[in-house]
Amino acid sequence: MLLGCMPLTGCKRAPESTLLNESLRLTPEQIARDERAAEVGDAQAAKRLWHHYDMVELNIQKGEMWRHRYESLSNTTPSGK
Repeated sequence: MLLGCMPLTGCKRAPESTLLNESLRLTPEQIARDERAAEVGDAQAAKRLWHHYDMVELNIQKGEMWRHRYESLSNTTPSGK
């Protein structure tokens, strides 16, 4: 048996949609839409941007910026990620 291979599935790579955090990835169009929405008060748009930058792009600075925006819009207290 080869290391790293599953006995029933072989050595095929998992589809991108099943990769860790891939479901949080936004397209450039979605980013633009959510930025506009967050700027006018949409907390969920800010949350999507926070998760995209923090957990997909690994851009801590932008992730923190959108986390703060989300918290201010949703009136939540910081609770970590």
